[in-house]
Amino acid sequence: MNFPGRSVLKEVHRIAEDNFDFVDLTLEPPAAWLPDGKEVGRLISDLGLSAVGHTAYYLPIAAPFDELRKTTRDLFRRCLDTFSDAGVELVNVHPDIRLPLHHAEQVRARNAAAIGDLSADAAQRGIRLMVENIDRMFTDPDDFASIFEAAPNAGFHLDIGHANLRLGPRQPIRTAALLEAHAQRLDHVHVSDNRGGELDLHLPLGAGTIDWKTSIRMLKEAGYDGTVTLEVFSRERDYLRASRRLWLEWWSSVS
Repeated sequence: MNFPGRSVLKEVHRIAEDNFDFVDLTLEPPAAWLPDGKEVGRLISDLGLSAVGHTAYYLPIAAPFDELRKTTRDLFRRCLDTFSDAGVELVNVHPDIRLPLHHAEQVRARNAAAIGDLSADAAQRGIRLMVENIDRMFTDPDDFASIFEAAPNAGFHLDIGHANLRLGPRQPIRTAALLEAHAQRLDHVHVSDNRGGELDLHLPLGAGTIDWKTSIRMLKEAGYDGTVTLEVFSRERDYLRASRRLWLEWWSSVS
């Protein structure tokens, strides 16, 4: 993933220099908000890469203020236009849970309506929207039922780190359940490590508590062999490179 605090073009060059296969192209401030999509797309192609699209997790797509939701949809459409210009055909969206005083069914309903609209907007541009599991609500398979009913052509974006969070003594890791329910929609995967609990630490692989060989086995059993983003956030890039090496070793060794 490109770091949104730096120029998108510089980040794409860096990703290519580190021998990655694709860019998880995130469009968000301060330095990666709506660059020239055609220029970015040409550079990605010239460097032999491909790309998936990533949007800001904090966009209030289901805001309780209708005016704010409308503005957010307009911003999201501008993202989609940029992704389309860059030749990106898969773009993620994060459900919005920042709705104080709304009960869970209201939050699910507002997200279903919003994502239904955004999925239609994406389809008009030749893009498939994919919905990412997050860390509080929209963590269990049933949380997505109303979304996929409203957006039947949307895909699923599995974040294995998120599936490991907020684990209580009776709450299992949710990767297996999410794959069982939504593997037929699975378009993309994010991986980073954490220690369970509430903190999405984005640690290097192997630095937390996630059993990566088991996770890979579950992906393979679900028939997945698509793109995987190392969502490892560190100033020291050797941690990212080490995570890539480990992932490829584990993927090759797990049957």
